Formats: sequence, C-alpha cells, structure tokens
Amino acid sequence: MGFPVVRWSHSLLGHYLRGQHFDVSDSTVGRILRGAMLQPHKQKMWLTSHDDEFREKRDDVLRVYYETPPDEHIVCVDEKTGIQALERLNPDIPMEPGQPIRREFEYIRHGTLCLMGAYDVRCGKIFGFTTDKRGGDAFVDLLDVVDTCYPVGNGHIVMDNLSDHDTDEVNDWFEDHPRWTRHFTPKHASWLNQIEPAFGQIQQHVLTRGSWPSVEALQQAIYCYILWRNQHARPFHWSYRPKSWPRNPGSTYDGRN
Repeated sequence: MGFPVVRWSHSLLGHYLRGQHFDVSDSTVGRILRGAMLQPHKQKMWLTSHDDEFREKRDDVLRVYYETPPDEHIVCVDEKTGIQALERLNPDIPMEPGQPIRREFEYIRHGTLCLMGAYDVRCGKIFGFTTDKRGGDAFVDLLDVVDTCYPVGNGHIVMDNLSDHDTDEVNDWFEDHPRWTRHFTPKHASWLNQIEPAFGQIQQHVLTRGSWPSVEALQQAIYCYILWRNQHARPFHWSYRPKSWPRNPGSTYDGRN
C-alpha cells in the first residue's frame, strides 16, 4: 500500500527508506535534504492567471511603475475586507526564555471593518479610511480621497478587477476626473498591485496578534499604525521584470518581444 501521506517529514522519509532496505537514519535524511535545499514539509500557494489579456495588463501596470514621469502621481488602491475585531477571552501569557507568547484560543467577536486603502508608490505612504462595508459607493469615496490628497497634476491609479471597481458610478468618476488614468491588474494577479504588501504589513504588525474590545478600538489601532508607519515610510524596492523585458533598467520596453 505504500505510505498514505501527502506531507513528508524527515522521520517519515527515513521510515520509508528503511522499508526499502536503505540503511539511513532520520538525521542523515535531514542532512541530505538540507544539502539539496529541499523542504518537503513546506509549501507555498500560488494562483494561475487565465486572463486572455494578462500580458497587456501586466505590461501596462509595469510601465506605470517604471516609466511614469516624476511629476505624475502613482497611487495603488484596494479594499482589505473582513478585518475582525476579536477580543481574547483571557490575556496572553508573556514570553519567557525558551517559551513564546501563549494565547488563549477562545475569543469574543465584536464585528468587522473594511479598510479602503490607497498607497503612494513614490513615497511609500498609506492613507484611506475604514468602513463597515465595501461597495461601489465606498470605492468612489476612496477615489475622492485620492483626488483631494493630490489636487494638482496628472496621475495613475492601479487597481484589481473587483466588480466594485468597474461600476457605472466609478466609470462616471473617471470621466469627470480626466487627469487620473485607471490601470487594471490582470485577473488573479493582484500581486502586481503594490498596496498588497502594504496591507500585508498591517496584517503582520497589527492585526494578527491584536485583541480589541470593540470595532472602534480596532479602527483606532489601524489608524495609529498608519500614522506611525507614514512617519518612517519608504517606497518598496520594486524590481519585478518579466523575461521579455530588457535587463537594463534604463531601457524602454517596446512590447515586441
């Protein structure tokens, strides 16, 4: 029957190999795997984009990042939805030497928030607002915030293909604000939107270990972090270039390769 497992460890591999008459210990298996830089106990998830216009949309967004003139704004926008205001039933037990922080599994739900966020690619700052629900109206409000924060000059707004980003109201907004150009990332390629790693920082630094007695406390924690982060903000070192693009950062991609 073999081994009915889908996740292998050093000990399972050692057990299997000894069953195949190999004289090998678990520690030897571990040493061989480390030498080969193989980690069978780990995995990373990824999602294939089946967008027929993947290349065109990808290149359009990358041109914004690499070729936009210095006097034009670059702003990435998105929603971080379902942020839960969870209060731990009992306080954490502080860490000790050799012992990490211990956290009670039980919690109390106090509701959820949605962060309507914008990220300035050039300076690395986050701004926006929280709301109790997302939607086309909330997204138009976010666009108004962006427009107010940059009252002068042309700009580019990068966003994903969420239906809330392509409503009649949103389309009307861009017609009424011709100095802003909209750029969609390909479907299932939101990693091209630089606000995603900024949201990841909020998740890691504030939300993952937070405990809040109310939605208002959660909202305050998010705003306080954004204000603090913006005091120390630096833009991301964005270096992704597809193989079809020239290796010289100073070169201009002409789309023919």
